[in-house]
Amino acid sequence: MATFLRLILCRAYCLLAVGALMACGETMPPVTDCNALGDRKALCGFHNPEDLEPLGDGRTLIVSQMGIVGQHTPGSLAFFDVKAKHLKIFPDFTEADSEHWGQETCEPPGKAFSPHGIHLSRLNEHTQRLLVVNHGGREAVESFLIRREGDDFQISWQGCVEMPENSNINDVVAGPDGGFFTTHMFAMEGLSLGPINWPQLEGLLGFDTGWVWHWQPENGGEFSKVKNFRSAFPNGIQIDPEGKYLYVNSWGDNEVCKLDWRTGEILASAEMLHPDNVQWGDNGHLLVASQHFDLASAQQCMDLREGACPSRFDIVEIDPQDMSHQIVLEQQGPPMGAGTVAQVLGDYMYIGSFAGDRLLRVPKPSTASVSEDERN
Repeated sequence: MATFLRLILCRAYCLLAVGALMACGETMPPVTDCNALGDRKALCGFHNPEDLEPLGDGRTLIVSQMGIVGQHTPGSLAFFDVKAKHLKIFPDFTEADSEHWGQETCEPPGKAFSPHGIHLSRLNEHTQRLLVVNHGGREAVESFLIRREGDDFQISWQGCVEMPENSNINDVVAGPDGGFFTTHMFAMEGLSLGPINWPQLEGLLGFDTGWVWHWQPENGGEFSKVKNFRSAFPNGIQIDPEGKYLYVNSWGDNEVCKLDWRTGEILASAEMLHPDNVQWGDNGHLLVASQHFDLASAQQCMDLREGACPSRFDIVEIDPQDMSHQIVLEQQGPPMGAGTVAQVLGDYMYIGSFAGDRLLRVPKPSTASVSEDERN
């Protein structure tokens, strides 16, 4: 009886907390035009371009275009030529490549495909593997092969790995063993509390809600959790070139952790508000999109159906050795807010968002100096 009473009191407290968070939030009007502001330019015509990867030709970005946040509606992958300003969209995949990967029973995702986080790794001179978090029709990591044919690139679905029951994953990176690591944010199912569910609220209040899954292909495929690591809303994830360390963005804990994935030991961390995705910059440092959200502004972004969300974000650069960091870009309002990811390509940095119809292009920060060829 005492345990039940504590549960009821806890839920009552959390409901009051939701009301307080919603009432105290301040929002700005959505950005409805596509005008530049100084050297910050909006590139419109996208749909929730949540994650980005450079294809390796110096001019093309792979874009993960999410469905409606929280509803798992269909989305698409796309190639964006930043010089020609051409967007080539791949809305669904119904056929399989001859080179199979993942679970034997997995079928192509078809029209339900709803991508989230992505990660590109090179297999050989002409072939790369793109891993994609998919929420459409199943909670899974999908694998695609991207082959270069002259100046053109072809993409084909290779296979998938479906996640354990009640998983709700966000981002993915390829592991050194042919498998992958992916962040589990919070349980998919839970008591509804208005605009959010119980596991989400726990994360907003700083409780540990998630972990990192490790899938290894041996013995038909096995899942395990990275030892000793739990956090509030694990979000973006990255791996070092040698495959020794993971960099995990704990959105609810306001920090990026450098993690030895074999032991689960946190070696160092960088504090910042709500870190979303993390990518390698072209100077060998990490670039993280840090969001200045309260519950009201986050809900405004999730409800957006056209234009762009105005919420403030920073792009933070991290030295992966000691996790020292600095803000290299601050942005709020027009031309775009609510940044989720930053990628440097040529002379510019391109920033995506989980809510809106555009990328933001800004001049590359002066700290970026190493070429993409040197990085690879």
